[in-house]
Amino acid sequence: MNQTYRVFTDGSAIGNPGPGGWGVVVMNGTRRREMSGGYAKTTVSEMELVAAIQALCSLPLGVRIDLHSDSQYLIYGMSCFISKWERDGWRNRRGCQIQHRQLWAELILLNATREVRWVWLKGHNGHRDQTRADSLAYQAARAFWLRERAAA
Repeated sequence: MNQTYRVFTDGSAIGNPGPGGWGVVVMNGTRRREMSGGYAKTTVSEMELVAAIQALCSLPLGVRIDLHSDSQYLIYGMSCFISKWERDGWRNRRGCQIQHRQLWAELILLNATREVRWVWLKGHNGHRDQTRADSLAYQAARAFWLRERAAA
C-alpha cells in the first residue's frame, strides 16, 4: 500500500507586508523533516502559498499527501475555488484579479502530479506539528526582521 505523507505548513509575516517566513513539517511513517525559509518583504498570504509549494516540491511525484494548514485562503482556494478562478479568468466574484496568480498556477501543477488532500486545521489549537510549522515560519520571518533592523 502506498504510504501517505502527512504535511503541516504555515506562513508568517511581521507587518503585512513585511519580513516573512514559511515553515513545513513533513512526516512519512516515523521519519520527520522540517524546512523553513522566507523573504525580506512579503505577506502572510504569500507565505502560506509558498509553504505549500515548498512542501509539495520536496515530495516525489505520484505520492499521497495530507497537507494540513490553518490558512483557509490556501485550503479552500485549492479545494473549492481554483477551478472557478481559472474559468472566470482569474477574477473573484467581485471581478477583482486573484492575487498571487503565479503561486496558484504553481500549486495547480504540483497538485496535478501528486494525490493531495487539502485539510484545514484551526490555528493555534495546540496541534504539535501545526504549532511547529507556525514556529518555523515565525523564526524565519524574525530572522529577516532582525537583518533589516541590523542594516538600518
